[in-house]
Amino acid sequence: MADAHSLLPPACAVAGRLIHWAAAQHGDRPSVVFRDRSFSHADMDRRSNQVAHALRGCGLQTGERLAVLLENSVESIDTVFGAEKAGLTMVALNARHTVAEHLAVLDDAQAAAVLIGPQFADLAHALAQRTAPGPLRQVLVLGPAAAGQTAFAPLVAAAPATLPGILLPPDHVARIAYTSGTTGQPKGIVYTQARTEQRLQNHFLAMEYGLSVDDAMLHVGPLTHAAGVYLFPCFLRGARNVVLDRFDPASLVAAIAQHRITHLMLVPTMMARLVDAIEGGLQGDWSSLRRIHYGTAPTPVALIRRAQAVFGPILRQQYGMTEAVQPLCVLYPHEHVGASEDGADDPIGSCGRPTAQVQLVLRDADGAPVPPGVVGEITLAHEGIGAVRYWNRPDLEADTVRKGWFHTGDLGRFDRHGFLHIVGRLKDMIISGGFNVYAAEVEAALDAHPAVLESAVLGLPDAEWGELVAAAVVLRPGARVSVQDLQAHCAARIAGYKKPRRILLLDALPRNGAGKVQKPALRGRFAAPEAPSGSTPV
Repeated sequence: MADAHSLLPPACAVAGRLIHWAAAQHGDRPSVVFRDRSFSHADMDRRSNQVAHALRGCGLQTGERLAVLLENSVESIDTVFGAEKAGLTMVALNARHTVAEHLAVLDDAQAAAVLIGPQFADLAHALAQRTAPGPLRQVLVLGPAAAGQTAFAPLVAAAPATLPGILLPPDHVARIAYTSGTTGQPKGIVYTQARTEQRLQNHFLAMEYGLSVDDAMLHVGPLTHAAGVYLFPCFLRGARNVVLDRFDPASLVAAIAQHRITHLMLVPTMMARLVDAIEGGLQGDWSSLRRIHYGTAPTPVALIRRAQAVFGPILRQQYGMTEAVQPLCVLYPHEHVGASEDGADDPIGSCGRPTAQVQLVLRDADGAPVPPGVVGEITLAHEGIGAVRYWNRPDLEADTVRKGWFHTGDLGRFDRHGFLHIVGRLKDMIISGGFNVYAAEVEAALDAHPAVLESAVLGLPDAEWGELVAAAVVLRPGARVSVQDLQAHCAARIAGYKKPRRILLLDALPRNGAGKVQKPALRGRFAAPEAPSGSTPV
C-alpha cells in the first residue's frame, strides 16, 4: 500500500481506501452479523477484495456499470464494497420491482454486468433469453448457473484477498441511484466519488450522538436504500452492523435483545407495525436502544408520540431524497416537542433544521425566496451534496437545476424557529376555489383519527371548484368509521376548503416497487360511481 500511495497522481485515491483503513483500525472486532454468522472488519475487507478481483477477472473495466439485485445478506455488503474497490459504478436494483422495471434500468444504465441472487431467478432467465445486442456481457448469479449465466461464488473463492489498488479520480461515478417515480421512465442520479465522501462528511457533522465499537445498529430495511446510509458510518467507527433479511416485529424485538442493539432505522410503516405489536402485547427488552432513526416518508405526529411513549425520547428524523441523500435536515430527539395535535406549528411536526453543509431556500413560482410561514418549493444550492446530476438526462438537469439551485419539487415552510415543515409535493398541490391545498396537511388531519391507519390525498377535476379534495383512507384492522365522521374530524382541524369532499375507504393503497403511494393509480378508483357513505369495516 505504501508504494501505491506514493504513486498517486494529484487528486486521485485508491479505490476502497476507507474500507481498508477501517479494517486496519478495527481488525478482528465483529463488524457484520447476519443470521447465525459473524464477520470481523478484517473478514469484510478480505471478502470484498476477493469480490473486486473476481469482478475485474470477468473483464469489467473502471467506470463500467455493475447492476446488483440481492436481498439483505453479507454478500450484499461484500458486493457494495467490492464494486467500489474494483472501480466500478454500482447500480442497485430494487427487489420489489418487476422484471420489466429491472430491464428498463439495466438498459438505461448500459450495465456491463449484473449480479443476481437466487431469489430473482426470473430476471436471470429473462436476461438469458434476450437476443438483442447490447453492453451487457455478464449475468453473474449466486447459486447454480443456467445457460448464459456465470456462477459467481467460485470466481470469488479463487480470487486474491489483497486490495486491488485501483486509482480513481474525484469525478469517478461511484453509484447511480434510480428514483422510484411513477412515470415509468428510469431516472438515474449520479454520485461521484467526491459527492459520496461529501455526503459522508455531512452525515458525521450532523451526528449529536457518539458512535463507537460499543454500538450495534440493526438494519431491517433494504441496504440498497435508506438503511444503507447508516451502514458505512457504523463500519468506519467500528460498530456492529446486525442485518435482518426481512421485517417482522417479533423477530426485530428479539434481535434488539439478543445483540443489545443501540441504533435502529425504521420507515414509518415499520414503526407503525412495531408500535401496534407492542401496544398489542408483544413483550421484549429494548432498553439498550439509544436512537431510533426514521424518515423516508411523512410520519404522522400521532405515531411519533405513540413511539415516544413506548421507547422514550430517542427518536431522530432525517430528511433527504434519492437526488440528495439524507441528512438535509435533522430533527434531534430533544426537539421532538410540542403539544398541538398535528404538530403544524411545533418542532415535532417538522423534519428539523438544515444540516451544516446544506444551503436550503424555499422559493415561490417565480424563484424568489419566501419568508418564514409561507409555503415554497424546497431548493438546494447546487454544490456538495446538492450538486444533483442525472445519468444521461440533460433535459432533467435543465428542468430542475436553475440559476445554481436544484429544485426538489417538495413543498415546505419554515416556522419562526427555523424548523422545516414538509407540506407535500409541488405536483400534489391542489387548487380548489382559488385556494392552495397541500396534500400532506390534509393527510396529517386524517391520520390523526384513531381509526385511520394511513391516507392519500389528491385533487380531482371539478367544474365548480376547479379541483376538489379527495382522499383514499385505509382503516386500522377492525376499525369502523363513516365517511361523514372523517369529514367532520377534518373540519374541526383544517379550513373548510381543505376538507376532503370525496373519501374512499380502501383495503390498501396502491404502491410502486419502492413502496411509494401511486396517486395516479388512485384517480381511476375515484372515476367509478361514488359509493354510498357509511361505516365500512376493513
